[in-house]
Amino acid sequence: MGERSWYMTREEIEVKSPSRVDGIDSEQESFQRWSYSTFLQELGQRLHNPQKSIATSIVLCQRFFTRESLAKNDPKTISIICMFIAGKVEGSPRPVDDVIAKGCRVLHGKEPSTEMCARLKGAVLTGEKFVLSTLRFDVEIEHPYEPALHWVRRWIKVEMDAKRLYQAAWNFLNDGLRSSLCLQFRPSQIAAAALYLGSRMTNVKIPCDGEKDWWLEFHVTKRQLCDICNQTLEIYQQDFLIPVKHEAKSKFGDGGLLRLEPGR
Repeated sequence: MGERSWYMTREEIEVKSPSRVDGIDSEQESFQRWSYSTFLQELGQRLHNPQKSIATSIVLCQRFFTRESLAKNDPKTISIICMFIAGKVEGSPRPVDDVIAKGCRVLHGKEPSTEMCARLKGAVLTGEKFVLSTLRFDVEIEHPYEPALHWVRRWIKVEMDAKRLYQAAWNFLNDGLRSSLCLQFRPSQIAAAALYLGSRMTNVKIPCDGEKDWWLEFHVTKRQLCDICNQTLEIYQQDFLIPVKHEAKSKFGDGGLLRLEPGR
């Protein structure tokens, strides 16, 4: 499957999701997307994975749920599988037992029992084939970190300003992973929006070469830039304390939707 086939409009994501057929509305799916993305971010940090590997796991998980329903696939199980796959894809592989153990600590705050470990290990190893098949083995993911960093290094000459701008953009890029932006826009386009938001936050002026608008270098239109910025800011405005009305019955066992308290 080519990368282009993964991109959809926001309306397509919200209306055509497989989860709609099973009665999960777009608000609940947005909550679940935020929830499993937050879980993967923390799990990846506990595994000492590079941010690129963590981001890959999140994008893989989001792509999976454009093809499969949340009601039929336990998000936390799929998340752990995607983290396991991402580690191998990005050159930071972790033993499946380690991924499972740390995942259980994040979810439950304690070590999993021997029985639970065995059950989850079987689910992960079996589910890996299903997830890869669903993704059609298209697991090479590009991220916006590199184009953002490359642009800052080229255009921001004051070292302190460059550090401040890139750190702010980095934070927006990481937070943006909790939305569906990676399913709508290309990495370079998301990078441009993160740099714009970062410049507004840090008051670091974005230079212009006088010949064209700076964002055109990122192959993004002004309308797209505004849309990405607005959707990024929506992340900080949403109330994720919504009730979850559906319990997942995973094909791989250990059902139940992932629930996490909101946090940065």
